[in-house]
Amino acid sequence: MNYAPRTLREFSALKDILYGSDDATSSSSSSSQESSGSKESRKDHITDKLLERLFASALPAADAVNGGSTMTDVVERLQDQKNRPAFSVPVMARNFSRLNARIGVVFRLQYKILRILIWRNPNHTFSALAVYSFLCLYPFLLLLFPVVVVLLGFMVPAFVQRHPPPPSPLPSFPVPSEGPPLAEARELRPVPELSRDFLMNMRDIQNAMDDFTRAYDKIVGALTKPTNFKDEQYSSAVYLALLVFGAVMFLISPYLPWRHIFLVWGWAVVTMGHPKARRILKSSHDMYVSPREHQLSNLFDAWVQKDIVLDELPEQRHVEIFELQRQKNSDVDEWDDWLFSAAPYDALSPQRTSKQRPQGVRFLDEVLPPVGWKFAQNSAWKLDLRPAEWVLQRSVVGADVDNNSKWVYDTTLSGRRGEWRRRRWLRACERHSAGEE
Repeated sequence: MNYAPRTLREFSALKDILYGSDDATSSSSSSSQESSGSKESRKDHITDKLLERLFASALPAADAVNGGSTMTDVVERLQDQKNRPAFSVPVMARNFSRLNARIGVVFRLQYKILRILIWRNPNHTFSALAVYSFLCLYPFLLLLFPVVVVLLGFMVPAFVQRHPPPPSPLPSFPVPSEGPPLAEARELRPVPELSRDFLMNMRDIQNAMDDFTRAYDKIVGALTKPTNFKDEQYSSAVYLALLVFGAVMFLISPYLPWRHIFLVWGWAVVTMGHPKARRILKSSHDMYVSPREHQLSNLFDAWVQKDIVLDELPEQRHVEIFELQRQKNSDVDEWDDWLFSAAPYDALSPQRTSKQRPQGVRFLDEVLPPVGWKFAQNSAWKLDLRPAEWVLQRSVVGADVDNNSKWVYDTTLSGRRGEWRRRRWLRACERHSAGEE
């Protein structure tokens, strides 16, 4: 169930968390005007208010969007963000510009890792595999890995930058020059707006968003069918297989050589990224795997249909209703049919103590099952033949049980029967199946 505001107070709370309260907005706007002395803050404030009204009117209804967050998730998320700045298009644009000017280092690291995985420079790939092998065989080196990265990745290049080696016609290992620094220290600064690096970062962000959405759609598409129990037999088979696999791995994992397993898997994954290996794997997949994918899928489906049997009957329970009658005259044993109520209307019931009339329906055929349930097929209302049991279960005090007629009477302080009596009717009901009216 998706969350959408239903009342004015609920919408006001949601608006204040999303966009900030009017007082906070006006105070921030006035302080901005006093500090800058320009009209841009006022224009931004008006733009934010217009967008606020637009988004508020465009909030979807509770069932208008599929795959959204539940009410609990939305409330918790908004509460976590209540101390953060309110939504604002200028703030978003400014933050995006700041991010775009600084995110280039992330994409450079991404491309370096990608070049290693696709064997752009075999020397670099083998060097990375050598480091990975040492980390697998000697895991304690992981503690030294950040230190090595800082020394060789930051400090040594920075020192060589300030002490550049003398020019040489032959390729050689760069030996820093002696003496005082010859060049200025390089500082990592945000790239200027609309520069070449700035536009390249925008392109990378654009492509990263597309890569994320494609990966998300593929992962969700691959996990939805086996995990959402829309096909209960298929999902039950996957659940059983994962449960058995998890139990087996829990038992044998202490005895597995994990160092060598990670070592072999790492080399295998990187080797598969080599261009020649990719061509061999693609031809082998087209020749051996693709023709048998449909056959393997049919075998799995046949096993599911044969061995995973779901023959559970719908959950059944009994719904109760109390037939209430009121005495016409205290001197005559005559009773008027009053109504059928969900509560017994005993002497200590909330409605009785607050001097309210009982609530219910006039006829038994008008009683409906609870929400999400339906009356079982071929079921009918049956009189409860053991009234003393439900009187004891409900701790009804001041009651006189007539086991012959199954009526439960009120009693007065003098021991006489009161003006109300009731008896319980029961009927079997079962849960709705999904999609059933």
